[in-house]
Amino acid sequence: MRAKYWVLLFVLLANNLFGQESEEKSTISDDRKINLELYGFIKSDVFYDSRQNVEALEGLLLIFPKDIAYDENGNDMNAKSSLGIVDISTRLTGKITGPDILGAKLAGHFEIDWTGITGTYFTSRVRLRHAYSKLNWEKTELLFGRTWHPMFVTDCYPSVMSLNTGIPFQPFNRSPMLKLSHEMGKFKIIGAAISQSDYVSSGPDGKSAKYIKNADIPNLHLQLQYRPGSFLLGAAVDYKSIMPRLTTESLINKDSDYDSLFVTDEKVNSISYMGYLKYKKSKLEIKAKAVYGQNLSESIMPGGYAVSSLDSITGHEKYSPYNHFYTWGNIIYGDQTKLGLFGGYTKNLGANEPIVGDTYGMALNVDYIYRVASTVSHKIKNVMMALEVEYTVAAYGDVDNQYGEFTQSHEVANTRIMFSFFHFF
Repeated sequence: MRAKYWVLLFVLLANNLFGQESEEKSTISDDRKINLELYGFIKSDVFYDSRQNVEALEGLLLIFPKDIAYDENGNDMNAKSSLGIVDISTRLTGKITGPDILGAKLAGHFEIDWTGITGTYFTSRVRLRHAYSKLNWEKTELLFGRTWHPMFVTDCYPSVMSLNTGIPFQPFNRSPMLKLSHEMGKFKIIGAAISQSDYVSSGPDGKSAKYIKNADIPNLHLQLQYRPGSFLLGAAVDYKSIMPRLTTESLINKDSDYDSLFVTDEKVNSISYMGYLKYKKSKLEIKAKAVYGQNLSESIMPGGYAVSSLDSITGHEKYSPYNHFYTWGNIIYGDQTKLGLFGGYTKNLGANEPIVGDTYGMALNVDYIYRVASTVSHKIKNVMMALEVEYTVAAYGDVDNQYGEFTQSHEVANTRIMFSFFHFF
């Protein structure tokens, strides 16, 4: 039996068991009762792309169009259009409440979908999206587990139908963390210590969570929110340190019969700043965000780092993070029928130090990317249909100077037309 059927069987049994337990405990005090609520949606997407793209999840997660690649006759091999029909973003969510402990409300949340990795001989479709528990006091919340990175900002993210949710202009990352939030009137302060799991940094051995683990310090985040009336305003700072290597190898003796290895503790330290706003009143909603960030490739955004110093005797490396600017804006109007307009832009600003060796990250050969998307959706009871047209441009170029910056680049574009059908339950 495939993995997804096992999961469905488990969920149904768990719901039945919890339901029985809740009925049994209904005669006891409420502070000992545990409740389980299941909900989610079935979602089918049909999409057409005018060009080949950098993408994931069978093309459902579009990031940006691929560069020109000529064949022997001078034809662009990436100029081919494509059509996709998928239903893997179907989602099941469980919400667990109770019992109260330590004077706080205890709640749990788990969420799965079917966008997992597929293989030739085995299919492992089920993927864990969220799994966390939290304690809520009157003004304070403590969360343990896997959920959206605080830079995603669950109160202010793009309202688009595409699963990309605004990437590569918007951080997209779910990670294990310890997060503490405290409200002070109209203000809320958020602090978090974050690790990495599925969304991981790049390095000499590919993408891996070991780089942040070996740095001995979690990703640290501090955020302040302010809610005056119909507005939400926020600002944040995010610090991350990773260790790309534990050892280096002498370049002089590299071709000899023995390895000349040396221990290294060199790290890549990066810092990012973020500001955002949201206005919501009646049927109108306006949202915007800007990020000046370093080495954010684990959030599916262009970025990374480069070797800025190299010792030929020991192979010891020093690193410099790339700087990028990301911004987006989103306007939505309507109720049962909604109209939306999204625009995003990101720019490669180069590294802090001259580059003398390898680079690690995502889209470091891309100068800038921009996107415009328009959406119309209509909801009838527990069914919603949506049509979205998304135009994305990526500007590829050759690195012009020692800092990895560009002066000349060429644009390639993709148009995606997507129809989505949601069945909520």
